Amino acid sequence: MISKNFKRIALGTALALTTAFSTPAMAGKDFVKQDLSDRSTELVQIVGQRLSANKLTFVVHGGNKNLQMAAYRVAQRLDEEGVPIAFLLAPDRDGMPQTMHVDYYAKGGTKYFVTAYDNKNITIATTEANLYSQAKKAYNEDFGRLVLVSSTDDLPAQTLAAR
Repeated sequence: MISKNFKRIALGTALALTTAFSTPAMAGKDFVKQDLSDRSTELVQIVGQRLSANKLTFVVHGGNKNLQMAAYRVAQRLDEEGVPIAFLLAPDRDGMPQTMHVDYYAKGGTKYFVTAYDNKNITIATTEANLYSQAKKAYNEDFGRLVLVSSTDDLPAQTLAAR
């Protein structure tokens, strides 16, 4: 059980971090990125939940540079597509650099996740495709986009996620 004092301190720290680290990154004016891998998992979860109110938040646990950069490239791609993104590096869960776990936070909670491996049997392209697919699902489920069915239609049709 987490004490009330810890929650109060963690929430205050989370608010300070989300304010201090919400500065624009290179990818876009609303792209938030922060390395919190030296912080507690609980604190990263609180920050991720706060940021996810209006951003799809990648919480990346562990992984080597290849895996982390694959996740970051996917976040950049989504940012370029107009998806509001936050990208947080979190403490490693298993201590193995060849594995990475990514949670996608949207509207205050996690919806989807990917566990990725860096080995000779899995390419980085496959990893990025999996990361992108799950990120889009998480985003569409909670932030639902309108899509144009055809160029002749005047009104866009709702996706299933927007209903």
